[in-house]
Amino acid sequence: MRKKILFLAIMLCLCMTGCGKDQKLEEYNENISAFTLNIADISSRMEEIDTTSATAASEVLTCLDELQEQFMILAEMEVPKEFASIESLADEASEYMTEAVTLYHQFFESEEYSAETASIAQENYNRAMKRLSYISSLLQGELPEGDDVIITEEEMLDFEPITEE
Repeated sequence: MRKKILFLAIMLCLCMTGCGKDQKLEEYNENISAFTLNIADISSRMEEIDTTSATAASEVLTCLDELQEQFMILAEMEVPKEFASIESLADEASEYMTEAVTLYHQFFESEEYSAETASIAQENYNRAMKRLSYISSLLQGELPEGDDVIITEEEMLDFEPITEE
């Protein structure tokens, strides 16, 4: 009887410490959750900016800088193999956001109005956000939709040995 109780106690301890769970996947989930909350917070603050205020441009630029930082964090996240397709999308999203923020700084800090700079900045911003929506779809187990989405399927056979990692 003592051996059974000891065995059950050991098994319970192992289960409570997360044995058998994919640590990388859990860490990625936590990182994505934090990223999502940060993006939602920044977006909310951007929407609340009074566009008629004298400080509107600097407030927008501050929010855009924060967005860029979050997108850089997204690109640097270690992506588990279950979501390998997300890695390149995150890198692209970060690159587009970086370019958008650079152009928005040029636009708002310039003495002259440039519709072209604003347009190109907006296009880069839209492309970053589109990739973010693709990432969101993939994380939810859905395939992204759109005329510009091309889905290629690979026949991957599982030749990797099973390890404890």
